[in-house]
Amino acid sequence: MKDNNRINVIDTKNYEGVRTVFTEERRLEKAQKHPELRQPSFIERVKKTIEKPDFVYEDMDGINRRACYCREFKINSRIMYTKVILLKLKTYDVVITAYRPDYVKERGKTGLIYGTDNN
Repeated sequence: MKDNNRINVIDTKNYEGVRTVFTEERRLEKAQKHPELRQPSFIERVKKTIEKPDFVYEDMDGINRRACYCREFKINSRIMYTKVILLKLKTYDVVITAYRPDYVKERGKTGLIYGTDNN
């Protein structure tokens, strides 16, 4: 979809019903550090995490930012997650970045604002 001459890889409603977009420009920029963003299957996981996260924390790096997580699978007893950082603008949200960590950086450091984090 196009929005103000930008191509959106994802244009959906988040878990609160707010329009959320992930631009192709941002995806390409972040894919340099997070190669999983080059995989169409991971983009689908990002969309699912925006729409139906398992839990959401306040982000450590700024106000109006949230860290959304979906549990994925275990490798050597460590849970892998899809993590999506959202920035709340006036009328919609934007994806800042998305990647697949093996821990929850915000756990015990910021507030849980949605869902249940069972460690």
